[in-house]
Amino acid sequence: MTIREMFPQADIGNISTNIPVSGISRDTRRFSKGNVFFIVEGKKFDVFSYLNEIKNETAAFVADRKHKSMVSSIIKDTPVIFVPDVKTELRRCTDLFYPLDMNKLNIVGVTGTNGKTTVTYLIRHLLNQFGVKNALIGTIKYFIADESINAYRTTPDYLFLRKFFFRAQKENVRYIIMEVSSHGIAQKRTEGIRFTQCIFTNLSRDHLDYHLDMGKYFSVKKRLFSDNHRAVSIINTDDEYGRALFSEITGAKYSCGFNDNAYYKVVDYELGRMGLKFTFSIRRHSLNVKSRLIGRHNIYNILSSLASIDRMGFSLDEAVSFIYSFSGLDGRTEKVAEDVFVDYAHTPDALDNVLCALRDCGYNNIILVFGCGGNRDRGKRKEMGRIASRLAVFSLITSDNPRNENVENICCDIESGFSKDNYKIVIDRKKAIAEAVKLKKNYNNCAVLIAGKGHEEYQIAGQKRIPFKDKTVIKSIIDSV
Repeated sequence: MTIREMFPQADIGNISTNIPVSGISRDTRRFSKGNVFFIVEGKKFDVFSYLNEIKNETAAFVADRKHKSMVSSIIKDTPVIFVPDVKTELRRCTDLFYPLDMNKLNIVGVTGTNGKTTVTYLIRHLLNQFGVKNALIGTIKYFIADESINAYRTTPDYLFLRKFFFRAQKENVRYIIMEVSSHGIAQKRTEGIRFTQCIFTNLSRDHLDYHLDMGKYFSVKKRLFSDNHRAVSIINTDDEYGRALFSEITGAKYSCGFNDNAYYKVVDYELGRMGLKFTFSIRRHSLNVKSRLIGRHNIYNILSSLASIDRMGFSLDEAVSFIYSFSGLDGRTEKVAEDVFVDYAHTPDALDNVLCALRDCGYNNIILVFGCGGNRDRGKRKEMGRIASRLAVFSLITSDNPRNENVENICCDIESGFSKDNYKIVIDRKKAIAEAVKLKKNYNNCAVLIAGKGHEEYQIAGQKRIPFKDKTVIKSIIDSV
């Protein structure tokens, strides 16, 4: 495709338009030679200051007409197409350059406050066991078959998704499993994607800095299902919002849970430090599941993944037998040393779940290290303090991606939820972890939980990403003892 074929009506003057286009980009970090670059203003990123770096390798630029004077002063010898709305034009050109046959793509969307990553990885694991080529988009990594790609957000932008699907289609991927965040839905990143399955894990407090209240938060999540009424829906109906969703949507829908009306119904379970076991019934048939994952919340994750595989038409009995070989994933109730765990829990419900999971494993005492993100929902901080006060024997409140907020103020917000004097504020996260490991010796049958960051490899302070990984810090502390 050439520039003229992409922009048949454009007036670019005397500059040649027969230049071949190698691809489309809107991000200088993901730019390749020969791309058409769309100049999209960011809220925090000044794209105009980077145009000089790529102008000699760009096939053409596309910009809003309102920026004509500024862009023309920077770009002299490369074609520039000025349009009324650069975002609308970006979507048109993306669809043109990366054509998809949605009828040949089986896309599974997993949404909910907690559990999305575990469910997507479980489905991927099961498909791998069946020998089915698949791709994954989520919080930790993106995958096309065995190739991993660094993830930059849970649900990427429309251009990235289109490129990803286009490549997956060319490589004959049968299933794409993706986490669908509320931000992704609200910002229309998933618009135009035809999901064949939609899975709802749960809904609890998170992102209220963005959605304002739980009603609006639920409405956004619901859109994934209402916009894909032909998709098969799999819903946790033990969750109050799951029950509301199940009653409000049409089409093929299947419920999961412990409740008597669940289509995939848990009838018995057993929890322990080495994993969990549960029995569920479906179609007058009972199946016994054994897993190395811990915690009652993971029963829901496993059940949703099995329901997904069942609705795809694979053998449920075989799928059940494959569950035990799934060993977990990075930063999700991950045991990194003797009785020391790391988890991504950064919402009230997730923190409650993982603390209860460790208690269900027989730990009488839990020392907790956690904080809350800056410039995010302040209301959840006090709630997380309440949960920590109730379920942990001792907590060290510390920093966790403070961004542009004062760390001490964040810690004080968390502190306001404590009803007991069983905590200490230690701003330096490394020192807080070290103190937690040391305190463990003072308690019998004790676990240490480092919560909030999980797989993350950085701390966000101001505009900087400072290298920091909880697992690495824990191992260095233990090795130095």
